[in-house]
Amino acid sequence: MVSIRKISEVTNYSVATVSEALRNSGRVREETRMKILKAAEQLGYQRNSFVGEVMSRMRRSQVTDYRGTVAVLESKSFQEARMKSRWHKEIFKGAVDRANDLGFKLDFFQFEDSHRSFKRIHQVLVSRGIEGIFLPPYAHSWNLEGIDWNCFSAVQLDYGLENVRMHTVMPDHHTSLLNSLKRLEAMGYRRPGLFVERFQDDRIMLKWLAGYEAFINKSTECSSVSVFEPEDLERENFFEWFRRYRPDVLLGHRSEVIGWLEEEGIETPKDVGFFSLNLHHTPRQTAGLNLQPRLIGAAAIEILISQIHLQQRGVPKTAYTTSIEGEWVDGFSIRNLS
Repeated sequence: MVSIRKISEVTNYSVATVSEALRNSGRVREETRMKILKAAEQLGYQRNSFVGEVMSRMRRSQVTDYRGTVAVLESKSFQEARMKSRWHKEIFKGAVDRANDLGFKLDFFQFEDSHRSFKRIHQVLVSRGIEGIFLPPYAHSWNLEGIDWNCFSAVQLDYGLENVRMHTVMPDHHTSLLNSLKRLEAMGYRRPGLFVERFQDDRIMLKWLAGYEAFINKSTECSSVSVFEPEDLERENFFEWFRRYRPDVLLGHRSEVIGWLEEEGIETPKDVGFFSLNLHHTPRQTAGLNLQPRLIGAAAIEILISQIHLQQRGVPKTAYTTSIEGEWVDGFSIRNLS
């Protein structure tokens, strides 16, 4: 069996450099890594990935201050949202805790919303030996041109990249909404009205809309209400839609509509119900979905660190999505009508 030391002797690189190169580590320059990999192939080197992983774990257990680093790439606007939003705080709480459990830490790298080239960020990540990138749920999609994904393992939350598709972790919006509508139907609601700002559905490939239409097409009890997808939800356009279609229960992210309705003498849940599509975006204690952000953050880290250990770099040939179903939470804003 060809040893790492033998490859070191043939290539005139240190054992440490050869070892890093054979793991496709970003700590080794691309040119050097390719030379070492070519020499290893010519010599017939085969790495026992199971033994390598066991030895890696043993070394980490003996070095208590070892911390692998995962890079979080965030726009300035996302950073501001992360500091304010309960949803984002819970995602990163889950991610940070799970990363700590696995011997890693998260480091945040900000870029301006006007950014067009990410070569500098790429260079910084490589120079610091960072092998994993965590891509948060951006409000709008990004083209991270300038990053050579072959140097990194990566995971994304929602479909936030324009030019590539990485393994993804996200809520199961479709199934969560479908099951919620079934329960609302069982409670006696007959005209469910879905209202979602367009960007919120676009970035998840219309899963809210698809879940609603799948339910309506199968339901023998409920009537279809035209889905309201404004660019921006405002009091005026909301009431225009509400008065035209008269839903008996509202499903959306924006609980301030309850206050708008109350100002018009329309009480919740007496006159109309309200069900939040994401309770972590809803300041009121309404009924709605807990989309389990901590679990989403933790699951994303597990997938990312698994890729790092397995030396899976670059854009996957077939990207997969891990979907986590939301939990129904009762609240004052709905009532049993049956």
